[in-house]
Amino acid sequence: MLQEVEKVFTEKGYSKKIKTMTLEASTVRLSDIIAYIGRDIEDAIIVGVIEREDIPEEITKILGKTNREIVNTLIMDVIVNSLDKPYLEFSKKVFKSLIKLKEWNYEKIYASKEAVKNLDIIENAFYELYNLYINKVNGRKSIELEGSISYSEKCLYEFINSRSNEYKEKTDIKRIIIDYISGQTDKFFIKECEANIKNFKLQ
Repeated sequence: MLQEVEKVFTEKGYSKKIKTMTLEASTVRLSDIIAYIGRDIEDAIIVGVIEREDIPEEITKILGKTNREIVNTLIMDVIVNSLDKPYLEFSKKVFKSLIKLKEWNYEKIYASKEAVKNLDIIENAFYELYNLYINKVNGRKSIELEGSISYSEKCLYEFINSRSNEYKEKTDIKRIIIDYISGQTDKFFIKECEANIKNFKLQ
């Protein structure tokens, strides 16, 4: 088990290969899928990558067309089919439709030109933000929120101060900063880039 945990941090994509070991972990993984699969469709429609009518009817007639409908279908289905069982399970028709929707999303959204056109900009922004946060913290793991500081600094310092003493004592500051960035929403990340990186602009 410890070897698998280590590989998650050292081998790219390894986290997607391993199976969850507890019901709690399975719930987290399923919740993540349920949360993003319909949300990504809504985001793609907003930026013009796809239109709602593009989603295959064989999928929408089972899962629904909107994020709200998809989330509701998946949650209700997994609850009904997992009740009184020592594992989580979708019905066969919903599971097949979910797999088809994931494959369709990858082809039409994640691999689209619109989705990858800012990839280099975002990748460079990650490194710039990381280095900026490291320089601001400068090895400290407890920061007093006093004086005149920016909203960006306030969020960073509040994140660090809210961690447990054990976490701060045992975790390298570089790992703490990585954890902070990984927990940011897309919207917050973009705002941080706009506020802290000179000439940052998405195409």
